[in-house]
Amino acid sequence: MTKTKTHEYETFLPSPQFDGNGNLTFEKLQTILNEARKEALQEIELYRFSSGANSIEPLILWSESDFKEIPYFSDSVLIQTELQNLTGPRYKISQRLLRKSDYRVICRSNSLCILFDSHKKRPWKKRESLLAG
Repeated sequence: MTKTKTHEYETFLPSPQFDGNGNLTFEKLQTILNEARKEALQEIELYRFSSGANSIEPLILWSESDFKEIPYFSDSVLIQTELQNLTGPRYKISQRLLRKSDYRVICRSNSLCILFDSHKKRPWKKRESLLAG
């Protein structure tokens, strides 16, 4: 299994992302984690290998999140994302969601995905730019 470097994505949590009690909903959290995954892929310049912008995306096969705390709408968060190559286009994505005010880990998420080239309609197999250097 080959590890890549850790990528960071910072965001704040706007109030429309929350339920009536001020807690982040699971669906909205998955949306935020997915944005961090896409940002990590952009950071490592996958797009120079593809035929068009935004054509390489993680197709999530399985995902599991472990909440230590539920974030509130006033929280600003940092998401650390790391990709690990399994075989071919399959990757494990590990993410940590940290509250910026105290850098406490409030959620850990692990996902199994296939990197998919939506222009070519097939899995993406070039991984040179993913390798840690």
